[in-house]
This record gives sequence, structure tokens and C-alpha cells, in this order.
Amino acid sequence: MSVKKVSMILLLPVSFLISLWGAVHVATTQGVQYSYASPSGQFIIQNVLLLPWFGTWCDLAYIRVIDTHTPDSSFRTPLYSKYYTDMRMHEDDRVVGVIWFDFDKQQQSFSVGVPDWKDSWMNVFISNTPYQVVEN
Repeated sequence: MSVKKVSMILLLPVSFLISLWGAVHVATTQGVQYSYASPSGQFIIQNVLLLPWFGTWCDLAYIRVIDTHTPDSSFRTPLYSKYYTDMRMHEDDRVVGVIWFDFDKQQQSFSVGVPDWKDSWMNVFISNTPYQVVEN
């Protein structure tokens, strides 16, 4: 097989992987729609739209929690419909969160209580934190 044929065969999968990496990178470093400090001030909770330039075609968002004691770490929820965004915050010794999402401080995991939950295949790339879906 010639070098030209091998190059052409490898071009498609390599291009796909580079495009996928770029899309995931953009989605996980996206600008913030809302950002609030927790009542204790230790955590910053942010709502991030997945692809805001798609307008109404993409109604997905995720919550990002940042521990100000270790600001390089951020915890991302799975994707959910942006229509369930409610940033009323609560915090106690164990959890910090907003309506529909609780972040367990010790276990560093999320409990998701969004009604009519629908999982997305994109969560493999977006969510970097263990989560469990709980019934409301």
C-alpha cells in the first residue's frame, strides 16, 4: 500500500478525533451564564450553557462547582435542559447546591433531582464527577 493511500485512510479518523477534542475543550471551558458564591464562601457555583451560539437549537447546560481552597479543580454535573436552571442556593456541613443539584463536599459527587431526567451520550465528555439521579 502506498504512503498516499495510508495517509488518506488515517486522515478521516485523525480529523474526527481532533474535532471531537476541540468540541469537548470548548464545551468544558465555556463562559459562565451565572456565577454565585456559596453562603460559606468556599464554593463558587456556576451555570454554563453548552453551546450558547446555537441559540434555541441547543438547550443544554451544566453546573460547575469550584472549591476556592483548590481553585484549579472544578466539578461538572451531567448535562440538563437549561429550562431547569434555578440558582437558588443552599449549603450545610455536607452539601452545597442549587435547586435540582447537590454537591457532596466529602464524597465529591453530585445528586441530580431534575424532573423527567434524560441522560445524554455527551455526559461521557462533559461530566467529570460521579453523580446519581434521585427521584423527586
